[in-house]
Amino acid sequence: MAGSDITIEILKEIRETTRATSARLDSLEGSFNRRLDVTNEHLEVVTDRLAVVTDRLDVMSDRLDLVETTLLDVVRESRSTSRYLRVLGRQQTDIEPRVSALESRVDKLESK
Repeated sequence: MAGSDITIEILKEIRETTRATSARLDSLEGSFNRRLDVTNEHLEVVTDRLAVVTDRLDVMSDRLDLVETTLLDVVRESRSTSRYLRVLGRQQTDIEPRVSALESRVDKLESK
């Protein structure tokens, strides 16, 4: 029976160790759950901040689209104005000899 007493004692020690381990795991689980809750709270804050940043980026993108459209309009108008000024410049060079000729004719007529 001495062997069975040792077996009983070993089983009791195993039971106590198992209970102690279970208690430690329970306390760790609570700590782990608290850490998960804190992590989730931090993630919610980060998610909210990212939503704000995303909204701001959307507004900035809209503004940049408007700037791009405006710049393209300005470039088109500038090209159109440049073409118009080139045409006027050509017309002016065509008119100058004619005006000079008319002036000389008027001078001749006035001198008579």
